[in-house]
Amino acid sequence: MVNEALQTALKALQGQIAIAENTLKLYRSKLEALEKAGKKDSAEYRQTMDRTNSLQALIDHYRSIYEERKELLDTPTIKKRKRTKH
Repeated sequence: MVNEALQTALKALQGQIAIAENTLKLYRSKLEALEKAGKKDSAEYRQTMDRTNSLQALIDHYRSIYEERKELLDTPTIKKRKRTKH
């Protein structure tokens, strides 16, 4: 039951990371278009660059959380008990 809830939460997190990565691609293509247009010194370029950097930091943060929790889910947590000698 706990594993199912964790799996559901991980799927949701994975989906959000994928959405953020797609948005990051859009920001990067916008930056490239602005560079080609010679607007590298514009406020729009700086704002898009700031958004790109912020979004990349968020993706890195939540991807590490996702990987950590995925690893917890994949590794067995039940350990074999040692027998005691009488």
